[in-house]
Amino acid sequence: MQRRDFLGAALVGGAALAPAGSWAQDPWGETSGYPTGWGPAGAQQKWEGYPQYHVGNFSGGLETMFAHRVIRASQSPLPLTTARRKIKLSMFMDASDYAHKFNRTGLLIARGDEIWHEQYRFKRTADMRFFGWSMTKSIVGLLVGIALEQQRLLSLDDRLDKYLAQLQGHPFAPITLRQLLNMSSGIHICESFCSPNNGFERYGYSQIGYSPRRAQGTDQIQALLNFRWGLSDPPGQRFNYTDICPVLIGWVLETVYQQPLHAIAEQLLWQPLGAQSDASWLTDAAGFTFSGAGFSATLRDWARLALLVAGGGASSGRQVVPLSWIDETCRHTEKDQAARFNVVRPGRGYRNFFWHQSADGQLLRMAGNHAQNVLIDRKTKTVLVQTGVGSENGADEQMLALFASACSA
Repeated sequence: MQRRDFLGAALVGGAALAPAGSWAQDPWGETSGYPTGWGPAGAQQKWEGYPQYHVGNFSGGLETMFAHRVIRASQSPLPLTTARRKIKLSMFMDASDYAHKFNRTGLLIARGDEIWHEQYRFKRTADMRFFGWSMTKSIVGLLVGIALEQQRLLSLDDRLDKYLAQLQGHPFAPITLRQLLNMSSGIHICESFCSPNNGFERYGYSQIGYSPRRAQGTDQIQALLNFRWGLSDPPGQRFNYTDICPVLIGWVLETVYQQPLHAIAEQLLWQPLGAQSDASWLTDAAGFTFSGAGFSATLRDWARLALLVAGGGASSGRQVVPLSWIDETCRHTEKDQAARFNVVRPGRGYRNFFWHQSADGQLLRMAGNHAQNVLIDRKTKTVLVQTGVGSENGADEQMLALFASACSA
């Protein structure tokens, strides 16, 4: 089954209610100025169900639709220099050709402090924030590594109810932090790589709300407390991709730091890594972050984050994320069997909210719906960031081939 991010699942059908004539010839809304919002007047409100709104919504428009918090930039940004190189995917296609063929709104390839390729399409610009969808999960994973070093969290094998008294006696109580980070929680929900999908019915509307009052009255924490389906598997036994895992981790982090997640990220990650621009994080109506999807940043700052991971968690000589956590993210122990390479998916592994694209764990991936991707090669310290408006047949293989070419340069 094709991957469907929980927050990116189509909301009851496609664009059936949209005016078909002009949009069929203008699939991304160029003639309308790349509109933003919930959709055409009088149609069912959708935040990703109308492709004509994808360009605008995924590059800032969602911030007008949902409550959000701003993560302030560093006062000492990490400098990046432009050093253009021709990155070829094949004899007939280079990086620019790839971006055009597969409708990428942005594409950036970098190594060290050099940007080798930077490109924007659909009238997007370098100062725009791009929505990362599930790439957000990896940010939450990095914050866990920092929290462990600071002893706000004591062990990955701690149960949830050690930190969340509200979950004592709840079916989620025995799930460990490790099992959440590995997407092996056992929670009885089907969101991605499974069918029939029941993610919105069981949890998702607590994040986005119902049409015609989207984003109103939403409360993720209350939905977790009221989750009545319990567990389908013993925790730790089976990979099951769900946004509930990072949301629970986000709740733990807010509890141990006694701060909202956006403030934790700003103080411990975004400013220390040297982000040049403000980022944003969507929240529900109660003010709790979308920990599974919700983070937006400029392409260059997504690249700075990737370069931080490629550099073992260090930026400008400062260790922001523990090297030991980056190393641990790249491997599996006996307690991580459900997340091993070729177990979670053919040709993929998973650990600490990062995908593994190589058996040795040195090629990491932050992946989001609609083709948002960050690729990180720890061996060469090369990174690729791309943003898009939708998945295309064959695009994933071509992206990986392009990145392999960049890594070998």
